Amino acid sequence: MGRTVADTAALLDALSGYEVGDPYWLPDPEPSFLAGLDTPLKPLRIGYATRLDPIGEVDPVCRQAIYETVQQVEDLGHRAEEVVFPNLEDLIEPFVVLWQCVLTEVGVPWVVMEKMNRWLYWRAWRINSGAYLRSVAKLQQVARQIVRFCQPYDVVILPVYMHPTIKVGEWKGLRSPKVLNNVINWVAPCPPFNASGQPALAIPRGFAPNGLPIGVQMVGRPADEATLLALAAQLEQVSPWNHQRPAFATKAGST
Repeated sequence: MGRTVADTAALLDALSGYEVGDPYWLPDPEPSFLAGLDTPLKPLRIGYATRLDPIGEVDPVCRQAIYETVQQVEDLGHRAEEVVFPNLEDLIEPFVVLWQCVLTEVGVPWVVMEKMNRWLYWRAWRINSGAYLRSVAKLQQVARQIVRFCQPYDVVILPVYMHPTIKVGEWKGLRSPKVLNNVINWVAPCPPFNASGQPALAIPRGFAPNGLPIGVQMVGRPADEATLLALAAQLEQVSPWNHQRPAFATKAGST
């Protein structure tokens, strides 16, 4: 969403606060998210995990990015400890049910959807209102467990993806159920916080052997975007990333 932490903070400032008709909102932060980047941070308690069950251990390249980030936050004076993140098994099925239902309501004709989403779209018509409501309730139950787990920590550091970014079209020859399973196993660190509503921030951490970016995800307590942004700003100062470009993008003649 931004090239720098300040970009992201400015965007949140523009989006925050009440608009007429909003069903839910938080008050404008004081100071603003952008101004808060200069606020000194007290030593934070930080948890980190490199394994997410039932998926398993993160790819070594992504795991190394987490370790390097943990070392940097410790060098900044914060205290980090490895944690065992809650098992996400109970999150998968209700998340897929809601994904299917959303596809029928977004207003996109099914004929222009890619193959896997077309498959999910037609599966959604077999879901009744009771199954939908049970999935929402289950998602909320798991979300409460995740928030309770994270509560002792100011920030939790996790991978963004379980393995590096794939090539465009890499899974196009697979059947839709296999693609869905691959997607779940790849993006597993992200949906928990879609469910819990906690603020989460992805920061660049270099490049994988295939030349594509690697990121690390930092998750905060509910409504505590300010701490996440301030910690990210500290990391940005000691390890700037705005100038980084993948090698294939800087070769002569690249566009």
